[in-house]
Amino acid sequence: MVEDRTYTASADGSGETLNSNLGCQPKPPGKIADVVSVILPVHNGSRWIDACLSSLEQQSYTGPIELSAFDDGSTDSSWSDLQRWAGLLEARGMRVICGRSESSPGGCGFAKNRAVSQSSGAWLCFMDVDDVMAPERIERQLAAARAHPRALVGARVRREPAGSTARYISWVNGMSQEQLVLQRFRECTLVMPTWFIARSDFDAVGGFREEQCEDLLFLLEHVARGGRLHRVEGDPLLTYTYHAHAASHSISRATLLRHRAAALERAVLGGWQTFSIWGAGRDGRALFKALSPEARRKVSCFCDVDECKVGTKYQYYEYSVPVIHWRNVNRPLITCVALDRTDGAFEANLASLGLREGADFFYFC
Repeated sequence: MVEDRTYTASADGSGETLNSNLGCQPKPPGKIADVVSVILPVHNGSRWIDACLSSLEQQSYTGPIELSAFDDGSTDSSWSDLQRWAGLLEARGMRVICGRSESSPGGCGFAKNRAVSQSSGAWLCFMDVDDVMAPERIERQLAAARAHPRALVGARVRREPAGSTARYISWVNGMSQEQLVLQRFRECTLVMPTWFIARSDFDAVGGFREEQCEDLLFLLEHVARGGRLHRVEGDPLLTYTYHAHAASHSISRATLLRHRAAALERAVLGGWQTFSIWGAGRDGRALFKALSPEARRKVSCFCDVDECKVGTKYQYYEYSVPVIHWRNVNRPLITCVALDRTDGAFEANLASLGLREGADFFYFC
């Protein structure tokens, strides 16, 4: 599918027509190692593009910045808006490359991969067209990336409108550095438009898979290959916009579950002889069903707080798994109870057992 696509790409506003080989893109003067490439996928982003690129224009970082934008089949004025901004940014000394798919949209992973391919900097700074960077973002994240080799660097975010997805924002902003890795099976622990990474580390993963959940799949593969995760502390470095047309809304729970369970099985469950699942409700049962037959056979029990479930058995085809009271659960275990949903009861019960996250248990929900 990718090889059949054609698009235009321009480093100088000329709109040169190219095929899918971007190797002919001109390189910037000076050392490529000094260049930060801002990676901007665009699909029908005209309503946000001015605020987005104004925030790029206002960066405090004084080193060379390259904008690499890729318009993935927009039907609004995004392409002409990008060309207008290319002239403005080039006048300020910034190199700009604009690529364009003229066929149907290839999706988030496709657009980001193309934007990376046509860029040339040693550092990749990702953002989405509906988001706005704080002025110090590139400066602070580049310093963090240099201080933490092999790290995928993220940042705290400020949600717009304020208060939307409050539980999620509290979680991604509140985790410890260690929990960025330990809780990766719940969801993407670094908000994707805050990512900053060395090109060599991006290339080591092989870029984004051009399917749904490309950000989570990249993060999981990066960690599996020995990569690190780091979040810049302090004030948020990105205003993260919530709206009805966000690509994340199209991802099904089943797709997310399948990828998360597979990663958990590869990274954790393969090294355990047996384990317990905390939560005999919908989420615990869904995890059990998503596991391979080999991993299902390792589940010694479910545990639960619900007295109506305790003492019963969960039946799934040939599997029959007892449900016990949570006080009697054996470690290690995977928790399938949503955090911050029980007025602190689940968190208090778990803490009372004196278990260590990452050794005795992992959060899955």
